[in-house]
Amino acid sequence: MNMNNIVEFTNIPSSTLPTKPENYSSTTAWYSALADMHLAQLTFQHNDAHRDIEDSRDKYVARHLFRRLARDGRLSFPPDAAVDEPPQFRIFSEDLRPSNVLVDAGDRVVSVIDWEFAYVAPGSYEPFMEAYEPRLETFLCVLEAEEAKMQEGGDAGVAGVAGAMEALALEGGTAVPLSQRMRRSWQDRTWMISLAAQNNWAFDFLFWRYLDRRFFGESEDWDHHERLHLLTEREREAMEPFVAVKVEEEKERVLVTWDEERAAARLAEVMI
Repeated sequence: MNMNNIVEFTNIPSSTLPTKPENYSSTTAWYSALADMHLAQLTFQHNDAHRDIEDSRDKYVARHLFRRLARDGRLSFPPDAAVDEPPQFRIFSEDLRPSNVLVDAGDRVVSVIDWEFAYVAPGSYEPFMEAYEPRLETFLCVLEAEEAKMQEGGDAGVAGVAGAMEALALEGGTAVPLSQRMRRSWQDRTWMISLAAQNNWAFDFLFWRYLDRRFFGESEDWDHHERLHLLTEREREAMEPFVAVKVEEEKERVLVTWDEERAAARLAEVMI
């Protein structure tokens, strides 16, 4: 979705983005590609890219810091996970629901359909959170009970489904049950990393509200002022010319068409 939105909102050629079929070998490479696309959209989106000069600076700093976190591998592991744990990727679908599961007359699962929104993702994946947490806890309790059944080898049907799902994994089984990984991801807020990486519209809020303080410490205003020193000298020098371009673009609402050569040259100026 992010790639479709970038092409739609920026009118750049698709060749500017990582459109070639590629299997990322690690979560670090995957997050790095997503971080690059966040900066690409901010660079090329001519209309409605920012609210004002300060917002433009906030967006610039946030994206460069996020790219560094991704490049350094600091987004890839939960804080209490072993850093030498091999990267794992699993089939993931935000659209998977009971209506996707077909059962026979004996209530045995015979098929799972409609995988068009499924993809392979890293396994280490307030009002809303307050309302959602009790429902998550209910789900995890049921999941833990089913995991216990699988370990005991009780229900043959459950064991069969477990074996079939295990066969879908790209790597071997893990000693840590899924329920524990999900609970840890919720408690440590590591799920926000993937949400921020995949959604340009939510990136700035999530970065300044949650990720910034987690990786760089407390901040009074949740903006770029206290984080400028974290940028490299080249990144700081490039910020004001970048902001000036965005301010100038806001003066005229037009659709800009980028050819491959111009787009590649512009991207090289900001991907430092």
